[in-house]
Amino acid sequence: MEYSPRDQRFVLFGGWDGSRGLDGTWVFDPANRTWTELHPAVSPIERGDEMLVYDDQADVFVLFGGWHEFSNQTYARLSDTWTFSLATMNWTERHPTVSPSPRSDPQVAYDSVVDVTLLIGGFDGTSYLGDVWSYSLANDSWTARPSSLQPSPRADGRLVYVRGQNRFILFGGNDYNGPNFTYHHLADTWSYSWNSNAWTPLHGFVAPSARDYPVFAVATDDGYALLTSGYGDRVPLNDVWGFRFADNVWVNLTPLQSPPHRYAASGGFDSVNHIFVLFGGVGIGGLLADTWYFVYEPSSASPTGVGPITILGLVAIALVVTTSGLVLIKRHSRKARSGPTRDRDTQSMTSRKH
Repeated sequence: MEYSPRDQRFVLFGGWDGSRGLDGTWVFDPANRTWTELHPAVSPIERGDEMLVYDDQADVFVLFGGWHEFSNQTYARLSDTWTFSLATMNWTERHPTVSPSPRSDPQVAYDSVVDVTLLIGGFDGTSYLGDVWSYSLANDSWTARPSSLQPSPRADGRLVYVRGQNRFILFGGNDYNGPNFTYHHLADTWSYSWNSNAWTPLHGFVAPSARDYPVFAVATDDGYALLTSGYGDRVPLNDVWGFRFADNVWVNLTPLQSPPHRYAASGGFDSVNHIFVLFGGVGIGGLLADTWYFVYEPSSASPTGVGPITILGLVAIALVVTTSGLVLIKRHSRKARSGPTRDRDTQSMTSRKH
């Protein structure tokens, strides 16, 4: 799920409904709080855990990879590249001559200054990956971008791009490298400079707990990236954190009221309406289909630089697909159906991921 400030809309593609991968294309209007399903003539095949970023130079959304379930319930990682335009409502498959190896769950973000998408790591069905690639839509080309020091192999962490500082920030993930080959969530924070091709680990005394599958997005003009939810220490989470760009410090922004605990949610930051949007995911009781807004007010008078925090629970809405259309419901959730488990660390979705 990614946001276009030009169109003032989020686009969501694919996912998993508890029994199969999805190929639906949805548009969310945060101002009117409405979800609309589109029906393009051509779409990528069903998949989950794919890459999706918004390229603001071309005004299109770029998709790569993910996993696909076949009719015999076997799984394959994908390495196809697609673009989606809200102007034409069409998907277009791209055909770069070189691509990253098939994978799901990579960490990705779009650099609006250099006009490239940066991708790191992911999972190929057997191993966690640590390679770094960039994609230029203008040239329809993927290029490997190794460096002497870079983050360890991982999947399901999150990467954001900070335009004002022309750098990327990476947080967390999972590498399944714990004792006796058990799950191992990560809590490290890295900064990456495109110009110098240098990764720098950032160390602090306070940081979010180790996790994968959070939602992480830059709060435009506020000097923060916001992070919420995820899966860590065998439980879904619902805390909220801000990463302050000025001094590379994490600040706990968790309000008194938060959405239900979850991981593998979608979301992002609406820079026009100035809201952090959270949708769906896997909760303690199963799959969720609720939508939440989070608003906070930075304050230079506050020791942390953060003023009053508000979570708009009253505007929480959910999307329910019915035969007659859409129904908007406050805080509705669906229980997960039995089916393939996600991964070995969560014990809730593994045949497709491992």
